Amino acid sequence: MYYYDKMLYHYQLGELLKIQFAMLLMIGVIGQQEYMILCCGVGLMMIVCVIGQQYCVLEHHAAVLKSYQKIFYNLKEVTGDLPRHHFFTYCNRYSLPEKMIQSAYNTVENGYVYIVLSDTGSPASELIALFTKKKYNHASIAFDKDLTTMVSYNNGEKRFPPGLNVEKPCYFRKKENAYMIVYQLKATAAQKRNMIAKIEQINQEGSSYNTIGLLLKKSFLPNIMFCSQFVYCLLQEGGIAYFDKKSESVKPMDFVELDYKRKLEFVYEKKL
Repeated sequence: MYYYDKMLYHYQLGELLKIQFAMLLMIGVIGQQEYMILCCGVGLMMIVCVIGQQYCVLEHHAAVLKSYQKIFYNLKEVTGDLPRHHFFTYCNRYSLPEKMIQSAYNTVENGYVYIVLSDTGSPASELIALFTKKKYNHASIAFDKDLTTMVSYNNGEKRFPPGLNVEKPCYFRKKENAYMIVYQLKATAAQKRNMIAKIEQINQEGSSYNTIGLLLKKSFLPNIMFCSQFVYCLLQEGGIAYFDKKSESVKPMDFVELDYKRKLEFVYEKKL
């Protein structure tokens, strides 16, 4: 009976989180951000009700309760960051310095691009993990093995607008047991130039993070993307995409799990 109650609890909580997250995104889309706090409060009250109903079952399981406290914290952080995100316009321009772009061009003869998957522990990645059930929930791309040219779409570390930004491995360490895994994928000089030119174009035109696309699987403008969508679009631009999927539906672990032809070459995995 305990196992059944626990499974029901997990299901109810997961469904409530999905509903609340969807409601928050839709409120942001229609511009009624003044109702966001109210919506968040109602959602949290619903979740608390579920927890209250199941407390007698879980009262001796402090670790489980602590994990849900973490969920509430992550939800608060993500919803608090939503006003910085834009769904129909570009809010991020010239976020990549020219020096970094030139450094990327200087790597075109090395024969590889590098796909980086990370388990960062950020509030957004922790919530995304609830839906994907995967360890790695962020994808990036670099043009050199040392990852000095690594870029992706992210929330800008609250210092830059959400969208296309420079990334460094040290940015990924949001928790004690954060990890990253690196793969290399063969690419010719011409293919790498096309990919870097696309990055340069996005940097000039502008970008925004595709928050709503995580649920709706849709982009309202070409340069509004989330991390794995961006990496996949770059591989398409270079003609080296090795699986076929709608870009708005690509998840970080797809780069590994859909590599049926073994195009990726493992480089390393490490704790940050």
